[in-house]
Amino acid sequence: MASKDDPCCAAVIGLAVGLGLLYSGIQRYLLLQKINNTPTSKVRSAAVGLVELSGKALCKEPQSSPISGAKCIYWKIHEEYYQPGKHGGWRTTSSNFSHKDFYLEDDTGKMLVDPKDATIEIPSDFTSTGHLSSKGLLGIVPQRQLDPKVLAYLEGNPDAKGRAYRWSGYELRFTEWFIAEGDPLYVLGNAEPQEGASSAIGFENLVVRQGKYDKVFYISDSGERKVVDSIRGSLYWQLGIGFVLAAICGYYIIYRMTGGT
Repeated sequence: MASKDDPCCAAVIGLAVGLGLLYSGIQRYLLLQKINNTPTSKVRSAAVGLVELSGKALCKEPQSSPISGAKCIYWKIHEEYYQPGKHGGWRTTSSNFSHKDFYLEDDTGKMLVDPKDATIEIPSDFTSTGHLSSKGLLGIVPQRQLDPKVLAYLEGNPDAKGRAYRWSGYELRFTEWFIAEGDPLYVLGNAEPQEGASSAIGFENLVVRQGKYDKVFYISDSGERKVVDSIRGSLYWQLGIGFVLAAICGYYIIYRMTGGT
């Protein structure tokens, strides 16, 4: 039985990572093909089935991002602590996001969007790294404190505050993403009749969500051109690195299995 320090074990892990990158790259390629092959529709002309819409974000129900307090249609918060040591790094303690429906609006109307199960790719809007207090060891050594907005968020959220105090001896990091009302909005998904909609289906009776059979559902706060460029960029490195890593590690494993030393 190989030990954890055996290069063959590292090769198996490398092979798994390489295959994972290849799979992710293939999924990105299929998404890119969907985007390129689906014409952009105006809200008023959208029909049941796969639709690509571009417009601006509009709230259905008022909500604000928990840390920044920005009026938004969607938010996500990621909480982490830093584990020092040889095998240290950032460890996730919680990841939370909103679930409320919202609208995509263009110059012809607005379409309801149910974000459940969507792939939502947006840049982070706020990050804070530090400690709960500026007083370190024995209350003497100064240390960087978390942003006041994070401290206020923790005071108003008992669950998050409990997690933060559990890891209070470590450096903490809070990251927030949101799509503000009025931001550009791109949606690729399946338009379906809303529950209880009339038999005469118009755009006002449709909702965009993940379909039962065609699972593609993608949301971004960028225009289509930026979306395509971003996906293409990540696609190339995932396929390239994944192929090279899988090939090298796979060759080494076969070499060892066939008697190599």
